[in-house]
Amino acid sequence: MGIVIGIDLAVVAWLIVRAVRNGFESTLPLATFLLILFPVESQIAIPGLFDLTTQRLIVLTLLGLYLVFGRTPSDGSAAYKLPIAALLALQIVWMSVATANSVVFSVSLKTVLSQILDFFALFFVFAKGIRTRETMHRILWSFVSAMILLSVFAAIETYWDWSVLSLFPQISHRFDVASDQYDRIDRVRTTFGHPILFGGTLALAIPAALYLLRLCKTRLARILLCLGIGLMFLAIYKTDSRGPWLALAMSIVMFTLLGGKQLRKYLAVLSLVVVLTLLLRPGIWATLHDMYTATRDPDSPMGVSYQWRYALYDLVKKQLNHNAGRAVWGYGPESFYYLGLTTDFYLDGEIRTVKVDSCDSSVAALMMETGYLGFAITALLLLAPLLSALRSYWKDKSEDRQLPLLFACNMGAYYFLMTNVAIYGWGQQSYVLWIIVAMASLYPQLAKSTSTVTEETKPAKAPEEEWGTARALPDSHVASL
Repeated sequence: MGIVIGIDLAVVAWLIVRAVRNGFESTLPLATFLLILFPVESQIAIPGLFDLTTQRLIVLTLLGLYLVFGRTPSDGSAAYKLPIAALLALQIVWMSVATANSVVFSVSLKTVLSQILDFFALFFVFAKGIRTRETMHRILWSFVSAMILLSVFAAIETYWDWSVLSLFPQISHRFDVASDQYDRIDRVRTTFGHPILFGGTLALAIPAALYLLRLCKTRLARILLCLGIGLMFLAIYKTDSRGPWLALAMSIVMFTLLGGKQLRKYLAVLSLVVVLTLLLRPGIWATLHDMYTATRDPDSPMGVSYQWRYALYDLVKKQLNHNAGRAVWGYGPESFYYLGLTTDFYLDGEIRTVKVDSCDSSVAALMMETGYLGFAITALLLLAPLLSALRSYWKDKSEDRQLPLLFACNMGAYYFLMTNVAIYGWGQQSYVLWIIVAMASLYPQLAKSTSTVTEETKPAKAPEEEWGTARALPDSHVASL
């Protein structure tokens, strides 16, 4: 407990000092780094109320600092409008309706309050606090730096059999790896709740690191970032998780098709390194191939895990369709684990009736807990910034148009993972999601403001330019022609 108290005091002091010295906006990259770094085990339990996690303390501190320092931008400019505010309000209203009809009211009420205070508040302070593209870049640097540091811990966990989690008090949560009889051993997770959550966040961080390569100003910075990317690839491989690999592949394909020439050059070099690695270390290819083969085998643990995702959707559809009210508003947020459901499932060569102890799909859980209408509202809330990012990419003609493309890739990868992982609404990965959603939602306003300032500050054309009269070219230009 002492280490948690020490961390909490240090984190709050660091954020306050940063805000006092450099303004509220400068705290956002630091907060991003800290939100990702610490595990859910870094918490102080308050009996009868809630768990004060380090992440929750960071968000509350940011909210307080915004009220003191952030409401009036330091440059005196008007604040941007809060994006997707109507959808957020609709989400809160519907979650309240689902809670009012919950089969576990107190659990659902705590879940809704957690969503609002942890994630919606975080979205608010980032969406209102970011003023420039440079801040977005710094936030991405902080995100990637945190994941590279955790990848170092992953390497230590792999080769020296020591986990950073051993420093924190042990707690039980929804992903208790040791109790999962179908889980694989020797999978790294560093400070995340499960290896697949760590892998999923790496699937977002690696494309962000590839994007940041083009911003490096020195060769040393590029070399260090490339080494960091290599560490993250090692870490995602050691998570032994299929979903993150697929999510990462989707992002890389999207970057290859839509990214700029420089980004494609980096991806070509990366592909060459991957091919050489597979040739030099054939065991890596064998491991990936065995993972694919085991997934297709319904009698293997990985095959059982894969088939379980489909069984969950069938179960949710069956459960909701026989009750019209529950089909509309569901059974209440976080109620899935309290329903005591059973289902027929192919296991060990025969059909058995098994108890449903887990829901390895955020999509299935949202349907069950908030109904079809609640799921549709959540889908609108999450898809709106994705579509906004894609529109910004197509409309933005600047050199930095890959930034909204990165946001779209990250959100698309996360939403794919939601279909087969309980990844939404808790943990470090959800803080990452809402930070990306905030930046993607804010980007159109920021790009428009930047474009307006550029037009206003552009020097007036000379009279001969205005009328299309050619001016004499400098000698150097003539020589180049």
